[in-house]
Amino acid sequence: MGRILAGGAGGDSGQTESGLSMSFRPVRLIVCINRRLGTGQRSCVGSGSLGLISKVEAMIAAEQLEVPVVKRECLGRCETGPVMRIAPGGPFFSEIDEARLVDIIARLKSFIESKNAHHS
Repeated sequence: MGRILAGGAGGDSGQTESGLSMSFRPVRLIVCINRRLGTGQRSCVGSGSLGLISKVEAMIAAEQLEVPVVKRECLGRCETGPVMRIAPGGPFFSEIDEARLVDIIARLKSFIESKNAHHS
């Protein structure tokens, strides 16, 4: 199977020199790496987000997806961490563990295919 790309070219108007639409924003998977200080405050790092990053990166590579994993300091949902989000404009995933990564990768592929269909 070929690679599933995480973006596509826009229409003829509003393109940059490289031929990409100025409104083009590549798909990425954002992982919260916020660490709250103080006792009793839940955080994504405290809930295991750092341990999931290499696993999700390996799964993305195995599926031949050209999707970067972006580490962000806070997605504003630490109470339900670890948290990830498909961007731009994709769903949030909360309380993630290794078992949920399979579903996230499937949703990521579906999101990319939908985005590519809109830009074809």
